Amino acid sequence: MDIDNYNLIVIKIGTNSIIKDNEINKYFFQELVREVNFLKEKNKKIVIVTSGAIGIAKTKLKIQPKNIKEQQGLSAIGQLMLMKEYLNRFELIGINVAQVLVSQRDLMDKNCLENIKNTFDFLFEQNIVPIVNENDVVSTEELQKNGSFSDNDVLSAILTKQLGANLLVMITEKGGIFDESGKIISFLNDTNLVKDLGTKSILGRGGIRTKLNAINIASNAGSDVFVIGPNDLSLFGSEKLGGTIISKKGGF
Repeated sequence: MDIDNYNLIVIKIGTNSIIKDNEINKYFFQELVREVNFLKEKNKKIVIVTSGAIGIAKTKLKIQPKNIKEQQGLSAIGQLMLMKEYLNRFELIGINVAQVLVSQRDLMDKNCLENIKNTFDFLFEQNIVPIVNENDVVSTEELQKNGSFSDNDVLSAILTKQLGANLLVMITEKGGIFDESGKIISFLNDTNLVKDLGTKSILGRGGIRTKLNAINIASNAGSDVFVIGPNDLSLFGSEKLGGTIISKKGGF
């Protein structure tokens, strides 16, 4: 992948990248910080859309939420833990980050959307990396079963569209999109060819259906989509290519 083709990149991180074996995945954070630094050195604007607040709280407090109220409470607890991890990691290499919490209503409201865009413009001007999460305390869309924002998949795609980003990187447990035989598809220009081979994971809330919805939103807005696994981050700076690229433009 020629990363020079992209100037604004949205990186979507699922819960299963954040949490591994009931602990914070320190190796993943190390790789993420290294790769974001690589992209920043190439003058790329980066937006991180992260899940994991509830997952971190569940891991730390040993609590399994039984209803939406408890999920919202754990989200409030875990969001601070999650941002602390990002802040500490990026601070070590001199990259400043900002927290942006949004809800589905925010992205559907014209005035709110304008304010969000203005905020991102300022953060980019200051060379700051926005870290975005769904505001579960005031919004339950992501928490509902089959919610349209499950695990922030669609949220990341809508942000990609609204910010005019030309690449959405989706870091998923599966590490790509598979055909009916279970073989990973390297390149796609038609998301209708993709079949559902997976199931929802235990920690993550986004199934293949929401991921395909997100891919379609971003692709139809003119963005390329790169679906990779949490161990594939080094692909940004490598000629080696794994995962699945979805691009209507081709040229890879």
